Amino acid sequence: MTDQNHAPDPATNAIATTLMSDIWRAAGGDDALLENVTMVGSGDLASAFAVSDLAVASIGAAALAIAEFIGSAGGHTPGVRVDRRLASLWFANSLKPVGWTLPPAWDAIAGDYRASDGWIRLHTNAPHHRAAALAVLDVTSERAAVAEAVSRWQADELEAAVVESGGCAAVMRSLSAWAEHPQGRSVGSEPLVWHEQTDGAETTSRPIDRRRPLAGIWILDLTRVLAGPVATRFLAGFGAEVLRIDPPEWDEPGVVPEVTLGKRCARLNLHQPEDRERFTRLLADADVLVHGY
Repeated sequence: MTDQNHAPDPATNAIATTLMSDIWRAAGGDDALLENVTMVGSGDLASAFAVSDLAVASIGAAALAIAEFIGSAGGHTPGVRVDRRLASLWFANSLKPVGWTLPPAWDAIAGDYRASDGWIRLHTNAPHHRAAALAVLDVTSERAAVAEAVSRWQADELEAAVVESGGCAAVMRSLSAWAEHPQGRSVGSEPLVWHEQTDGAETTSRPIDRRRPLAGIWILDLTRVLAGPVATRFLAGFGAEVLRIDPPEWDEPGVVPEVTLGKRCARLNLHQPEDRERFTRLLADADVLVHGY
């Protein structure tokens, strides 16, 4: 991340402004409120894509929704100021260990491998994903052995075999190839934000503290990594009470400090009747359910 110019820079944030407007309108936001957002600073994360623009845009739209919520209680709707540098850092790492070291984000087998006709990525952080990939490749958990086995497969066939076995693998494609792939076409045909209005349950009004506007809102978090828990981390940062529920066997120590920040955490085995009953009670008391299933 470079620079530390904190003056508004419309040219630098032109893409972010467009992205934020698209996100805001797709979510049903009022165009008039877009004028409440000021973007400052400059600099970019190293990426082939406009990651910093997406960071500024998504944080700006989410913060604008918080501002609108504050204004709904009566009185002034506060303005939103998004710092491009801080937004980018928040999209990278939100904490810096002092006196300790974060474990690696990826296990020893996860990564990019050359197949016989291209490249494929194996995602093996979860124990069952790792076991599925190793079983399909019929090798031990040694990276050199995995690389040798992958090299004998066609990428598409290996992807299909690993996924069919309950694992996680993805062929690495060019942008043009992805645009022509059935999944790429499917994603491309989806709206930016999909939502459906329901009647919902009765709500009770509560006073809104402008410093912690989401205080008193209970959120049940059933997400793992990465988009879901970052969303609930954002809500916790504005005062929401977030309870994250993980299955007993889940563990990704390299990302735990990032995805649990500001939350309470517990474990439930929903295959067990007593744990499922406890989850049902938690769900009944929650104001918001966020899941990634």
